[in-house]
Amino acid sequence: MENNSIDINVNLSIETFQEGNLTRTKIAEPGKFTQIGKSIYLRFNESLENGAKASILVKVAGDGEIHVKRVAKDTNLSSLLYFTHQKHNNGQLETEYGVLPLDTFTKDSQIEIVSKPLSGKINIDYDLVYDNNVIGNYKFRLIFGV
Repeated sequence: MENNSIDINVNLSIETFQEGNLTRTKIAEPGKFTQIGKSIYLRFNESLENGAKASILVKVAGDGEIHVKRVAKDTNLSSLLYFTHQKHNNGQLETEYGVLPLDTFTKDSQIEIVSKPLSGKINIDYDLVYDNNVIGNYKFRLIFGV
């Protein structure tokens, strides 16, 4: 499987709780699964308004750390967030006005991957932190398979 991409289907649901409001986002898209060494990579797009797309890359490192990179060229927004079970991590949001430091606190993370047939799930419960203030609570649920 090393260095080869495998076509997968990705279902991602994100629950966001900010300022007393709960928002749910669901994404169902085709994607690619790649394994390089002990790291795995999931690539897929998110359909935005007006036919625009955001590209999403989820990396699970060999040590279990999860990286989520999202780039939306049409809106000049990109983010890179890191998740380590029960730890604080530094990340960032890049806007046309500059880079904002965004931190995460991963309350819980679970990764399950089965090789035959290829499938898996990545669950992350985390707080998003800006300037030492929690600005939102998130539940990230990604399920994929061939």
